[in-house]
Amino acid sequence: MNLKPLKVLVVHSSATGAGHRMAAKSLVEALEEHPGVQAESFDTLSVSSPKMRESQKSAISSMGKIPGFANWAYEAAVRGNALVGLANVVLMAVKARLSPEALAHIQEAQPDLIVSTQAEASQMLAHWKRGGQVEAPVWSVLTDHVADDRWVSAKVDRYFVANEPMVGELERLGVAREKVAVSGIPIHTPAPSSETGAQLRERLGLHPNLATVVITGGGLGGQPFELLVEELGKLPFPKQIVCITGSNEAARKALDEMSSPHPLVVTGQVTNMHDWMRAADVVVTKAGGLSTSEIQALGKPMVIHRPISGLAVRNSERLVEIGSALIGRDVADTAAQTEALLSDPKPATGGRPEAARQVAEEIVGYLR
Repeated sequence: MNLKPLKVLVVHSSATGAGHRMAAKSLVEALEEHPGVQAESFDTLSVSSPKMRESQKSAISSMGKIPGFANWAYEAAVRGNALVGLANVVLMAVKARLSPEALAHIQEAQPDLIVSTQAEASQMLAHWKRGGQVEAPVWSVLTDHVADDRWVSAKVDRYFVANEPMVGELERLGVAREKVAVSGIPIHTPAPSSETGAQLRERLGLHPNLATVVITGGGLGGQPFELLVEELGKLPFPKQIVCITGSNEAARKALDEMSSPHPLVVTGQVTNMHDWMRAADVVVTKAGGLSTSEIQALGKPMVIHRPISGLAVRNSERLVEIGSALIGRDVADTAAQTEALLSDPKPATGGRPEAARQVAEEIVGYLR
């Protein structure tokens, strides 16, 4: 029997970080495992004018300079504040009107279903649906560990969330329970490996039998690598420390000049992050939805260092609530929490490595 080819568009925006794009990529890979499915990851800014792209980045940068207001707005969205919700809908309607290229791309693709991995993209799609410019069903995959009003719209037909408490949060924001499924956040899941931890560490150039702390989450300059290495150096548990600095070249250069009583390995951008996570006994990270979900899926003990923004704090608190992480309130606390986990490991719980496949299977089943 010849099945009609199915077209699925996974929509996001590159303006607010890589996590949404990574979730979209994982979904596309999972969807294309199904015969007869054509899937595309679509960044709404990729077809926008240079002026539009720059204005988006400038707006996000400006919000970062007034964290008090940003945190207030986020907390209001969590509570379902009607005024903030209306302002967000209006703002996204304006953005949708200023993004004719993105709408044209969606209309030309003629998808059978559209999936959003970003709150902003969900609201833009909802605006186009209200105007009759987009007809395909719109599903949203929430890429944080807490739900808020920015994702909610009567024009979104299905929601996928990271954990069970988020079902109740969406319900309090007016979403019918039957529209929500607990899937986890879509992440890339490599093929199973028979390689032992010692073999993996040796392949990565590490001591094969020494406890390993991996510090990551600093590509945007937010992780105090040097201070963490210095504080960990004061604590006696035998270990090696790996710093993955990403695009933060200043941190990488400073670390290269540091000395530590424990072996110290420094690397910048990596294409095999999953290997480094597997090699770790404890991961020190930031509170991003995708990175923490990958650590959860591996069951690795995790310490989130000093979450500050409203979203980061909420994400961290939820991960502690479900047994997936500890929080370090400052450098000394993060080092102490890390040392405690080395002495008495507490594997992260709540991991959902098959999230992308679960969402993909439901999409294909619905369309078939």
